[in-house]
Amino acid sequence: MDMKKKKIETQHDIEVDFVELTAEQIHELKHSLKDSEDPVRYVVYSDILGNRKWRFWLNVSYDGYGNSIDQATLFKREHIARAVAKAYSEGRKNDLLIAKITTKGGRRRVLKYEKPKKWPNT
Repeated sequence: MDMKKKKIETQHDIEVDFVELTAEQIHELKHSLKDSEDPVRYVVYSDILGNRKWRFWLNVSYDGYGNSIDQATLFKREHIARAVAKAYSEGRKNDLLIAKITTKGGRRRVLKYEKPKKWPNT
């Protein structure tokens, strides 16, 4: 990589070293930027009664649950949300579930709820 010096016009003349990016690095930066702008996120929730009327949303920061999706922790990657759900499900009667949501327009809206497995008769 070529190191080049560039003079910046400010109150003081400052010389700055910068590195020109390769085409591959530029492509990766553009991909990362596009990925960060994607409004799709994942949240973990508990369907207490299994009837979709009582959902509680996991808030990892407070190590608890809220009754509003706005209180839920957002996960960019589904596999991370699943790992957290699995960790929080240990010792519980039913597993925590994942919902795919969008944050488009500054609002959280569910795109798809994961269907709960049938509870065993206990």
